[in-house]
Amino acid sequence: MEKIVDSSGRSLEFKVAREDSRGSPYRADRKRYIVQDSLGTEFSVLYSGASRAQHTIFTDDILAVNAASGWYPGRISPGGTWWDAEVFIHLGQDYVVLNSHFVPNENAWHYRPQEDELFIIALKNCKRQTSRRGVIYYYPQTEMDDQKAAVCVHSLDKLLPYFESLYGCSTAGEVPIVLLPTDLNAGAYNIDRTIILNRFLSTETQLIHMLGHELAHNWCCGAPGNWEDWLNETSAEWSALAFLLENGQESYVHDTILGYCTEEKPEPIRTRDGQRPQQVHLKGTLLFHGLYRKHGLAVIKDFLRAFVELEDKNTESWLKYLSRRYPHIVPEIIEGLNAELLGVRL
Repeated sequence: MEKIVDSSGRSLEFKVAREDSRGSPYRADRKRYIVQDSLGTEFSVLYSGASRAQHTIFTDDILAVNAASGWYPGRISPGGTWWDAEVFIHLGQDYVVLNSHFVPNENAWHYRPQEDELFIIALKNCKRQTSRRGVIYYYPQTEMDDQKAAVCVHSLDKLLPYFESLYGCSTAGEVPIVLLPTDLNAGAYNIDRTIILNRFLSTETQLIHMLGHELAHNWCCGAPGNWEDWLNETSAEWSALAFLLENGQESYVHDTILGYCTEEKPEPIRTRDGQRPQQVHLKGTLLFHGLYRKHGLAVIKDFLRAFVELEDKNTESWLKYLSRRYPHIVPEIIEGLNAELLGVRL
């Protein structure tokens, strides 16, 4: 840490008060320097290495910058959280900057991230479609993309009410979806109130499945990012599958589960080293499918609501919560958490 400059390019006097690091099993590691300026004001400066798990794009039409792209300064909050950032993005109004608003007297877009999910997306010359509950921004690559974009944005009009009814609360008004054209990233992810797509999938049901999973993460989140992440991913996946099952897509769900069985490799959900399972997205899904076949969808929906309602989101707390109503099923879940293969049981 050799130099800090202000927005005018002037060097600031500072000293490093302390530093610490944070590792993540599926994001780039981050280092934090706590520095004091000459007036004694504390700032945090964070660094994270490049990550292929999220988009970093610099082109004439697209700016996508996130917490795995570089340095971001931010005031330390009284609670000492990692992010309390306020960002002014100096781009003209020919761009649209997601989750922000234009400030005329600053001639800039004002953006404030949610917690540590800083993700700045600025777009120009893109296409846009809207529905009652969402908006999608995209750059068409094929003649079918306009139709697929319409499927995506209008599916929100059904998915959002379903999840709001399932979980008894609303987490979003209008949901933005963005297609960022690159082949380096996963199919989709949900970050800072926005669903990011890497590509449009082939069929309408596949699109709804993918969007349902990512949208459900607005509710299905909060468990640690180690092996406990199976709770986040399984609850999101089964939120989407429950929607499909209750909307005439039993055959699609059956085929999806068969595909997961084929892909499954030996590894328990509760990994021996406590790290995130390599197949975290499908392991818990197979566990829940076995429970669904035996006990029915109503029970699975109770399991999902139990996780969302928890204050302390981890497996032990979730099982304790379930044991009050389903003591006869909890041993089945514990056995499944430690099984090397779950698909062979189905």
